Amino acid sequence: MLGVSHAMSGAALGLAVAGYAPHLAGITPSAGAILTFAGVCAGAALLPDLDHPSSVATRRFSAASWMAAHAIRPLSAFVYDLTRGRRDTGRGTHRGLTHTVVGAVLLGLAINFATGRWGVPVIVGTLFVCLALAIKGLDDIVPGPPSLVIAAGLTFAVEEYVPGGTAGTAGWLGTAVTLGMIMHSVGDAITESGAPLLWPLRIRRRSWYPVGSPRPMRFKTGGKVESMFVAPALTVAVFVLIALVVPGVAPLLFDLRDQVASLFSPQAALAH
Repeated sequence: MLGVSHAMSGAALGLAVAGYAPHLAGITPSAGAILTFAGVCAGAALLPDLDHPSSVATRRFSAASWMAAHAIRPLSAFVYDLTRGRRDTGRGTHRGLTHTVVGAVLLGLAINFATGRWGVPVIVGTLFVCLALAIKGLDDIVPGPPSLVIAAGLTFAVEEYVPGGTAGTAGWLGTAVTLGMIMHSVGDAITESGAPLLWPLRIRRRSWYPVGSPRPMRFKTGGKVESMFVAPALTVAVFVLIALVVPGVAPLLFDLRDQVASLFSPQAALAH
């Protein structure tokens, strides 16, 4: 899928989970916690493509992401060869380990541990990296934004000015990474090639079986269906969810609506 679709699908999922799931445990999440979780989920939705040499994730942080990609690709290929089934015919370097539920869960658990152990520095670093990925993923809408600068500004704003900041996500922010990565793979699964989501389960004598939707329902990555319908729908969903789940946004929008309505009221017209 296009970077914008991955980023928006991750953001929508992050907003929904962070906005509603804590209430099941009797916890009211802060605006900062919701936005941090959603921002990380949006950026993590581009992380699986670190196994592709020309992806947004690989090119985003220059030498750092290049080295990460060149570590992940051989690791993924090694695991692929080690666990391949009789009918697996690929190399495992793309849409391999990072496109599996197991890979996403393992990375999420590692980040959960790190944020719980070291707190704010790890949280802020994770948010910055993921926001930079998410912003760069929106190049299909706004080409070439200075994503590192914007990501640094947004990270600082969330930490310093949004109620609750980022600290409330310690110990569970890795869940956003896991969900974002899985969302990416599910998005790939409904395109032409599928994704090995269920590795290492054997399906039709393949450990790396490319799970996907029925072939007549699949669409081309970056094609008209995605650009004209999927991406716009996800964008609308993100803005609606922000209004619904982020504390303070809905009252602000209602006040703005009332102010705009008052400008066009008969009393306002008579005053002029």
